[in-house]
Order: sequence, then structure tokens, then C-alpha cells
Amino acid sequence: MQPPGCPSLSSRLRALPLPPVSCRAAHTAQATNPTSHRRQSPVWASVPLAAGNGRSLLHGSGPFDRRCGVSATGFDGDGGAGVPSVATAKEAVELGLKTLEAGDVEAALGLFNRAMDFGPNQEEATAAKYNAACCLAKLKRWKEAADGVVEVVNDYNLKLKVAMEDGDLEELRDTREWREALAMMKGGLTEEQRVKLRAETKAPFRLPRLYLFGGLLAGAGFGLLIILARLAAALKGGEGAPDLQESITNLGINLAAVVVLGFLFYRDVSQSDKDAAVTAREEALGALQVRTAASRVMPLARLRGTVRPVVVAGTKSQIARVLKAARPLREELQDRGVCVIPVITTDAAEPADKIKALKQKLQSNGGNSDAGKGFAEEVEVKQGDGKWEVSPHNMDEWREWMEEQKEFAGAKGSNFYVQVQLDGTVRSSGSGAPPWQELVQNLPTMDSVMTKFGDNIGPTV
Repeated sequence: MQPPGCPSLSSRLRALPLPPVSCRAAHTAQATNPTSHRRQSPVWASVPLAAGNGRSLLHGSGPFDRRCGVSATGFDGDGGAGVPSVATAKEAVELGLKTLEAGDVEAALGLFNRAMDFGPNQEEATAAKYNAACCLAKLKRWKEAADGVVEVVNDYNLKLKVAMEDGDLEELRDTREWREALAMMKGGLTEEQRVKLRAETKAPFRLPRLYLFGGLLAGAGFGLLIILARLAAALKGGEGAPDLQESITNLGINLAAVVVLGFLFYRDVSQSDKDAAVTAREEALGALQVRTAASRVMPLARLRGTVRPVVVAGTKSQIARVLKAARPLREELQDRGVCVIPVITTDAAEPADKIKALKQKLQSNGGNSDAGKGFAEEVEVKQGDGKWEVSPHNMDEWREWMEEQKEFAGAKGSNFYVQVQLDGTVRSSGSGAPPWQELVQNLPTMDSVMTKFGDNIGPTV
């Protein structure tokens, strides 16, 4: 029997008065005060509260007190050996929360999965499934965790907002798997919807213009049909026939209106298709993954609003020369949020570089031990530091996108660059090395008013 005043889990799922607490913050607090964030008595809908503080599964101050849902179906947690004996779904979830708080994620996952074997009710199943997904996220099993969130949102009516604000899912939200999962969730966006919205953002007045031109075109076309009928009657003559000269004049006016409005309507529709194609390419670029300074792999789109990436494709020696050319302007470029993503198109050395390396090796063997160092330093492309130089993840995907973009832009040569704005828009691209000095001159600094309100977006290429 539930004590008076204890809210049900379903009501807590609908109310989110407190901001999400990150795991890191919670663990820090626990280290300072081991009992301050520890659940004294788990709270369940339709379950009596034991003596204790009675904190909500969603809004407790501990890292795991906010739990409320995702699918254990298909998860790989054992639920067998090593899992304590439990008799009900409620016991399994409550023990799983305590185990998770103690730091044993694998055992907690097994308990949440085990809860599904006891025929749990809706609220118990939601809590078990959501906590199982959070465990999978902590274990960095991104695909399974994302699938679990999809299931609990779609099948158990958990609000997407809960998962979007949960600090324990922060790393999951930085993955491509999450981006793909959003397209399958209630309240999420498909790739087509995302492309359409971004394309409309680039030309916010296009849709009203299409409605305006379309309506006027329909009216002019209908009027043209009436004028043609009147012209036929005028040519036929007879009593009450319309004036021929007036009919010809009206025909010319309506015909001109149809032609002009038709051209304007067609131009906007054609440009809309082109913008959608460009935006689709930009979204494909945003889905490519990079490795950040914290060694986290995430889609490039997660860096929008923080950096203006310059993607440089070429051989190792070409990229090394590009980075060397940017070195004197590095500080100014970083003030503008510029970072470099080097994409090595081939691992094979260029013939000229092979000859140069051979000559320097011979010179080195001839007694000059330092002769070969200059070349080695010039062509070496190290792992990116994650701030100025961001390393691409899955180089083959990056190579494929850069080749398609080079063909799309009609560029020639093996060395190619793409400069991306804060919002993910491709601002410019071309053959050869990026014009570093022009970027310094044209791009506003990150603290500039132009950056905050307009990003100084140039023409899309």
C-alpha cells in the first residue's frame, strides 16, 4: 500500500522540475560525503516507502536516483552467474540501482535484465529497461544503448526529453548511434526532416514566396482561360461580342503574368532542390566522426557552434606543408574557432618525396647525421591534439566524402580543402591549400558580434 503523499512513478515521469545531474558531479559529491547521495530507500509507484529520505527515482540527487526506463530485451547482460537472488521485478530493479551506485555496472545490468523475467508491470518494466540502457551507455556499448532508448521511448511512452537531459547518457548523445536512433524515436527527426529544416533555414522566405507566386500563377492561369474564351467570342463576332482590341490586350497582360510568375515559381523550386542537395551533403559531413582532445569519438555535427573546421585532403607531404603554412597564423586562426582535420588520401609516398628521402638518406650515411631530419619532420603527420588538429575517425569514410565533394565542386588535383562554418554550412572549398590569410581576414573572432548573430556565412560552394 502506498503511503499518502507519495507520488507515482508515472507522475514523476511527466514532471522534471530539477536539472539532470551528471555522473561525474554525483561521484565527486559522494567522494566528499559518502552518504549524501546514496539512496536510503528506493521509491516505487504502488510500493510502500521504507524509513529514509524517500527520494524520487527521477530526481534524487544521486547519480542513479533519476532512473525511469529502457529495454532489456536483446541486451547481453547475463542475469545469471554472479547476479544475486531476487524474487520480484521490484527487488531486481532496486538491487540493480544499489549495485549501479556501488560502481558494478555489469552486475547492475544483469539485475535490470533479470527484472524482465518476473513479468513486471508497466512502471517496473520502464525503470528496468531505461536503467539497462544507461548501463550499456556506461559500458560504451553505444548501439545497444541507443536501441534501448528507442524501445523505451516508442513502446513505453517515456518522454524523449528525459533521455535528452540525462547526464548519464551524455557520452551516448555524442555518438553517431544516437544521431541515427533519433530518427527512429517519437519526437525525433529523420534525416529527411533535418535536411528540409536546414534548407529552409538558409532561405527562410522561400516558402512564403512559393505560396505567393503559386497563388498568383494559379489566378493568372485561370484569368488566361477566361480571356481566351472572350477572345474566341470576339473573333467570332456578332451581337454582344467582346471588343477584340480589349481582348487582345488582356490576353497579352495575362500571358505575360503567367510567364513571369511561372519563371519565378520555377526558379524558387529549382533552387530549393539544389539547396536540399547541398544540405544533404553537409549533413553527411556532419555524420562523419572525429576524435576529440578527450579521445572521444563523436560526429562532427556535435562540434557545431564551437569550431569552424577546415578539412584538408591530400598526401602526407601535402598535408604537412599545409599545416606548416598555417603555423605562423595558428593563434589567430584558433581565435576564430578554426581547427584542421587532415584527411590522408593515400598512404603511398609521392615519387618526388621518395627521391628526396633517398638523397637525404645517402647524405646522412655520408656523415651528416642530421641531414634527414628536416624531411622527416616535414612529412610527418602526427595524431591530432584534438584542439587545433582534430583526427578523423574511419579515414575511408572521410576519403569518400572528400572525393564526392571534390567532384561536386568541380575541383582538380589531389590536394583539396573544405572550410565549414559554425552551423555546419560549407562556406568554401577548392583545390590546393586553404587560404589561411584570407580566413583570418574574413572570419570574425569567436567573441565577435558577427559570430554570435550571423557567423559571417559566405556563399555555399
